[in-house]
Amino acid sequence: MNRCLPPMPFAYLVAITVAFTASPVLADAPSSISKPVRVILDTDMSGDCDDAGALALLHALADRGECEILAVVTNRRDLTNASAAAVDAINTYYGRGDIPIGTDKRGPTAFQRTSPYTTALRDNFQHDTPPDSEAQDAIDVYRKILTDAADHSVTICSVGAFSNQADFIRQEPALVRNKVQRLVVMGGHFPKSNRPETNVITHIEAAQTVAEHWPGEIIWHGFEVGKQLVTGARLKATPKNNPVRRAYELRPMPGNKMSIDEGKPSYDQAAALFAVRGADSTFWKVVRGGRVEIDDRGITAWTKASSDTQATAHAYVKINGAPKHLARKIEDLMVAPPKRASGADDPAQ
Repeated sequence: MNRCLPPMPFAYLVAITVAFTASPVLADAPSSISKPVRVILDTDMSGDCDDAGALALLHALADRGECEILAVVTNRRDLTNASAAAVDAINTYYGRGDIPIGTDKRGPTAFQRTSPYTTALRDNFQHDTPPDSEAQDAIDVYRKILTDAADHSVTICSVGAFSNQADFIRQEPALVRNKVQRLVVMGGHFPKSNRPETNVITHIEAAQTVAEHWPGEIIWHGFEVGKQLVTGARLKATPKNNPVRRAYELRPMPGNKMSIDEGKPSYDQAAALFAVRGADSTFWKVVRGGRVEIDDRGITAWTKASSDTQATAHAYVKINGAPKHLARKIEDLMVAPPKRASGADDPAQ
């Protein structure tokens, strides 16, 4: 059943617009590891396995003291009802089974699917999370984490549908405005797409709401970025008890046949790496001076600022240099052994 967002009151839109234009734009510099980046991952942990790869990468960065994973919330409800369990299996493997997990109970509305790997991670790996329908609500997890956070201290990395963010800015705009430092999004295609990208078309109304009304900085990682970054083949040399390896072994789907031996595009990992390390000029070029617009078909376009178009806190990224170097950096993190999980380094397991 299609779920459309109700129109926002005029006064609310004015408040959001003022907050948006007043929000500071962060400098394009790598994150300092002396102060870990505090991250919430919003993921459609289901059909594709780059979500598992992105979560592995964040755990590797957490092991290095570069980030703290505050929570993981899922979107794009999967028909297996096992996305949260898959997340917890990965968190547990890395020794962080206590990370809060929330699930989207209301949407999104399109492309719901049956995952090729979430049930395997639920059934064959250690975790203690209930089915998605019984897990904490994603919005409640967002509310708790952000309420307890210092001002402008949290980075949200969104690598799926925009449903959770759209709902949250409608319900708790002040928390987003006051507590979120930046939103890093995997979605769209830039500078202009010729067809809708999956994370956008899954819930177009939600994507439009976030693009138009998010009260702060948004860094967009388009489809064209991750497509160039093929990783995952080296996971087959990691222990058999690695749930991320298992997700990659099981992920081939009709029309997308790449196996673990070949690797796969790193759409989500690229966004997660940027969320923590920022715009390292070795790997990234950041385009500013405009905004992302999404039409009713889900087509994304970058509109440059002009005399009648106000520049915003939007930006999109391009790869700087040879993609293979960035892909190697991403895969190094994906295959790094956990530092906190007993027995996880044993290749015989």
